Amino acid sequence: MATALALTPKAPTRLFLGVERSVRDRPWRDRLNERATARALAIAQRHYIPELLARVLSGRGVEVDEVEAFLDPTVRRLMPDPHTVTAMEQASLRIAEAMLRGEKVAIFGDYDVDGATASALLARFLRFGGSDPVVHIPDRIFEGYGPNVEAIRSLAERGATLLVTVDCGTGSIEPLAEARRLGLDVIVLDHHQADERLPDAIVVNPNRLDDLSGLGHLAAVGIVFLTVVAVNRVLRARGFWTDVRPEPDLLGYLDIVALGTVADVVPLKGLNRAFVAKGLLALRRRDNVGLTALMDVARLSGPPEPFHLGFLLGPRINAGGRIGRADLGWLLLSTDDPVEAGRISAELDRLNGERRAMEVGMLEEAQAEAQAALGIEEKGAVVVTAAANWHPGVVGLLAARLKERFNRPAFAIALEPGGTGTGSGRSIAGVDLGKTVRRAVAEGLLLKGGGHAMAAGITVKHGAIAEFRAYLESELAESVAAARADQALLIDGAVSAAGANVALVEMLARAGPFGAGNPEPVVALPNHTVAYADPVGQAHVRVRFRSGDGSMLNAIAFRALDQPLGQALMKSRGQPVHAAGTLSIDRWNGGERVQMRLIDVAHPSPG
Repeated sequence: MATALALTPKAPTRLFLGVERSVRDRPWRDRLNERATARALAIAQRHYIPELLARVLSGRGVEVDEVEAFLDPTVRRLMPDPHTVTAMEQASLRIAEAMLRGEKVAIFGDYDVDGATASALLARFLRFGGSDPVVHIPDRIFEGYGPNVEAIRSLAERGATLLVTVDCGTGSIEPLAEARRLGLDVIVLDHHQADERLPDAIVVNPNRLDDLSGLGHLAAVGIVFLTVVAVNRVLRARGFWTDVRPEPDLLGYLDIVALGTVADVVPLKGLNRAFVAKGLLALRRRDNVGLTALMDVARLSGPPEPFHLGFLLGPRINAGGRIGRADLGWLLLSTDDPVEAGRISAELDRLNGERRAMEVGMLEEAQAEAQAALGIEEKGAVVVTAAANWHPGVVGLLAARLKERFNRPAFAIALEPGGTGTGSGRSIAGVDLGKTVRRAVAEGLLLKGGGHAMAAGITVKHGAIAEFRAYLESELAESVAAARADQALLIDGAVSAAGANVALVEMLARAGPFGAGNPEPVVALPNHTVAYADPVGQAHVRVRFRSGDGSMLNAIAFRALDQPLGQALMKSRGQPVHAAGTLSIDRWNGGERVQMRLIDVAHPSPG
């Protein structure tokens, strides 16, 4: 096992390596306070695990008695009774009845990865039971988010008697009222924040105000999985499954659940961690024809990891909903035809390339507008940008990039003919964007809007954008200032270039899967020389660090070339720095080597 240095703090606010201000203008702090440090020592001693891994576990709140369960998260152990979710029993009974009676079920999903995976999961289960559902994914530009009257009328005309919305529907009062007028029963399987008023439907949403399940962190695909479990239980009790029609292996769907869970950036805690951990194992078996084709076209090397789901597979499925056909994602994930899967995957890969090229030009324009609005000193709580030539399907990506660049909540709005704009917002930790957007809708500043704490979508009149920006500044100034003031980089421990080997990365991976809510371990390289630093790819910086004993470690700083991090690396060639980042295994041409994904660097204090 690799040697790793774990620094022990004397106080909760102790600086790590003495770094008060890094090149990204943030202090480095030990993730562990005194209590957590003592807990890490107890974990290491009782469970005979390396100190650095014990520190990682303790830093994520794992108690001494919880270690074994945390290191092996299982769906069976963490799975709650689905009926703890409000209205789940009613919903599962109605879906089971539709399957028993041979009714036509319509699925209305969202156009993002969570919506595509949720739609595919439900469709696969219904098909396994002999049903032939009709699925509708709305066009992002022409239909917008959520159920709409025209689509619902079309589904009714095609013979549907039960409408199930997935990853949408909680706020769709009027469209779902039309569905009821047309004689459809309606079930909403969603996870978005809810207001007090709900549509005339069976609403299964752990984020509705009267739900006490504590499962509000699940993605929509997770809610659908719970629903499928509940429906399956009803069908089993009624003798639906027989030797001729055997019961499905529901755990075999976890590859789809894992993809939607990671791509929707929900917290990887509790049941979500189990979904992803076991879903990654399913992905490695390559059972799902569509996912296998997508992994191949994305040139995924080595075993699938959460990083691959979020940055290779997810963006390709999203590309269909952003600038292509919105239904390509669910079609890929639900097909069992290798030829069809290959065709769809190739098209999604092509669309993703187009999306990347489109994003480059839009981002330059958005960053220039944002910089001009904030000024040289970058004053202001939020970033709000808008342009008439932006593609509505890419504004979410622009907002995410702007949030990263300016470290504050950001909106990007595509101005459309007719005087309205479609926008997307992304937030920073500690600032609830969804709640603020819903208040703006209630006050008449927006035509439509909603979302999560970290992401929101809006429809706004051109003339109301300035007023909306002023509203955000007023409402969010205090919370943004507090969040930005508390953005220390938390570090789990220190290693050397020699100690950062494959065995160390595999050891740390035992605390995964990592993602939102369960962050990747951040390690520091103390006093390592920048032996090499050069631009690579699309504004990335490739680096090699050398330790005092001559050992080398490869590193990369993504999208950092024009940022303080990239500039500092380029100017520090041949000089010692403290570096901080996450470690991963870079697999290329059959070989394995460790690479650091750089987060920050700092200059050592003199002496």
